Amino acid sequence: MTTDLDLRNLHAELMKLKTYHGLALEDLIKLPERGLTHDHVLLGDRTWKGQKLLVRVPRHAGRDMTPEEALSLQAECFRRAAPSRHTPAIQGQLDPSPRLPNGALIVDAVEGKPALLPRDLPQIAETLASVHRLPVPEKMAPLARTVRPIEALVALIEAQAEFIPALIDDRGARAILEEERKWARDFAAEHGMTPLPPTLVLTDTHPGNYVVQKDGRAIFVDMEKTQYGNPAIDLAHASLHTSVTWDPDVTGEVSREDVIDFYDTYRTAVPPSLARSLEPWLLPFRRLTWLRTTTWGCRWYAENVAQVSKGGDGQRDHMLKGVLERLRRIARRETMERVRGEWQGPDPLVLD
Repeated sequence: MTTDLDLRNLHAELMKLKTYHGLALEDLIKLPERGLTHDHVLLGDRTWKGQKLLVRVPRHAGRDMTPEEALSLQAECFRRAAPSRHTPAIQGQLDPSPRLPNGALIVDAVEGKPALLPRDLPQIAETLASVHRLPVPEKMAPLARTVRPIEALVALIEAQAEFIPALIDDRGARAILEEERKWARDFAAEHGMTPLPPTLVLTDTHPGNYVVQKDGRAIFVDMEKTQYGNPAIDLAHASLHTSVTWDPDVTGEVSREDVIDFYDTYRTAVPPSLARSLEPWLLPFRRLTWLRTTTWGCRWYAENVAQVSKGGDGQRDHMLKGVLERLRRIARRETMERVRGEWQGPDPLVLD
């Protein structure tokens, strides 16, 4: 269920908690809309027990989950990653109700700036390392666990590939995707059954999902897709060309040397055994993750272009129209050729 946030409803739910009785409706500060899935509201320009707080209000529940299940899972994502000290801590929860059909989470507000590239790319590597080196619990549920990530990635790519025609008309671009999908299917046929040891992973790790604090730490803030899987996917999604150019608030360019430095920084920050185990998979997972991202873009475009195109001139309308334009850019043949220059052509990327 998708909802538009009414601050009066949020305030009424907050008033059920004794902690926030001193908070007036006019104190709530709704932040500009940036992401696709949440509204964000500051609990005033003040601290609560020494910490400014932020409410994350889901616009819809997760697929195949009730609002209660989706909110509980998201809360657990925050709890699992908190020991890394590179993600916000969860401070409270507003259960789904008639006023807030999808509920909300209260978390630490992170003060800082969007990532500036390539300057902050090593800090993003440190953040990922801090999460990936957390101990893996014996009981991973309720978070998802991907035992055979190659097989899972290729299955997802193939499921999303049916939407390619909705976004991509250019025959050359379609031919590139067909070549890459064939490689992916062949790679999965050879390696797909390989069970790779999982770590906690963040999944949606593009640079727009970090806030860089004054001390230089990059805090990852978009937690709801956290699960147990292969960390090479997080590394790829944080540094691929289609990722570093995704968020309009992230500025700067990333060179081939910057990507190599990013991986080197990460490998020195994780246990040597993890670094060694990942080396054979780093470049293949960049290739697979790019296909995942591109086919996801085709699916999102197919499912949303009609509604977004007829939207109005509000803040969310402008944000969503910007998403469509960025997806069109990802789908261009020249973008695809630039990305796959990492593994095809005279100067392939070397990460081992």
